[in-house]
Amino acid sequence: MAFSDPQNRRPEPTRLVLLHQIREQEQGTKIRFLGCVHAYSGKRGFLVLKQDFPATTAKSPMVLANISSLLETMNRDLLQTGAWINIVGYVRKPARSAINEDVRRDGKTSTRRRPISIPYLEAIMIWSAGAVNVTSYTSAARSYQESLPTAS
Repeated sequence: MAFSDPQNRRPEPTRLVLLHQIREQEQGTKIRFLGCVHAYSGKRGFLVLKQDFPATTAKSPMVLANISSLLETMNRDLLQTGAWINIVGYVRKPARSAINEDVRRDGKTSTRRRPISIPYLEAIMIWSAGAVNVTSYTSAARSYQESLPTAS
């Protein structure tokens, strides 16, 4: 395709990010990332993805991915808890939710609901990452990001 594209026919480039960096991306940004399936809601067509499995803490970074447009052609193995997948999608407005949090005060423990904002994206492509070495992947992704020119 020609360098000059007045009719804007070129696809938008995809930005490689790590799962915990999705929160920093602007709405509408097209991203690619690696995530581990922690939950799947067939009723809503959502995947809950985290950057590790099993999640070591409740504060482990999480993303909600809307995969409803991909379900008819998707390999069901990709929806299994513990599956590592690559996802390309568009960042959308964060989802609002709440989590239970134990609060200790005056020697007593109580539970309260704390509102949270969860990064949300509309997935357009998903494929298996296979038996990925997450540490090596993270290192390679960071090296790639550092090699990119910075905007000035």
